[in-house]
Amino acid sequence: TDAMVHAQIIGAGAYPAPLNYRGFPKSVCSAVNREICHGIPSDRPLQDGDIVKFDVSVYTEEGYFGDNCATVLVGEVDEKGRELSRVTAEALTAAIDGCRPGSCLSDIGATIHAMADEHGYESVEKYCGHGIGTTFHSPPFVQHFRNWDRFELVPGMVFTIEPMLVEGSQKCHVLGDDWTVVTNDGSRAAQFEHMIAITEDGCEVLTAGDRSDENPLALAF
Repeated sequence: TDAMVHAQIIGAGAYPAPLNYRGFPKSVCSAVNREICHGIPSDRPLQDGDIVKFDVSVYTEEGYFGDNCATVLVGEVDEKGRELSRVTAEALTAAIDGCRPGSCLSDIGATIHAMADEHGYESVEKYCGHGIGTTFHSPPFVQHFRNWDRFELVPGMVFTIEPMLVEGSQKCHVLGDDWTVVTNDGSRAAQFEHMIAITEDGCEVLTAGDRSDENPLALAF
């Protein structure tokens, strides 16, 4: 998978942003089941029922970063796993729907947290969304849980929203590879991410998929 993503990005005239970022050794982040994020791709074959998060980031020849993530269900995933993935995607959509000039940054976290509560999930608090553009990670930092980050959204802002919901406890730790984040209790996680630009009358999803014959690899979510 890593080699395929690398080739696709290079072929499109961009560079895989994760590669060599603070020593990260691969071109894509992949996280399986209890792995929440920042997983290093390995030779482990994917198995029927796996829940896999692929986080793809690029740096374009124009000097801009792009960042998005989706959860992919491998084969026959059980109903609880499908529900976790569905709710996480819907939490992202609900958060995006509230993004407009004059709204508050903390509304994003409140929306995601409420959906997690409704379905009995927890939202990971250790990792967040971020501003993005000519730099990979910058303010504003977007929390995915209830918070007091009073910051008004204004036209021109560009940032990611990337909720990570888990079946059990959101408490987590980093494995010995210094990158892969996993749940402490072994519960599964799902994640979806989009880049959002605040416009004069709402927002634009910069990473929205547009699947067509010309663009068959797009993920429309």
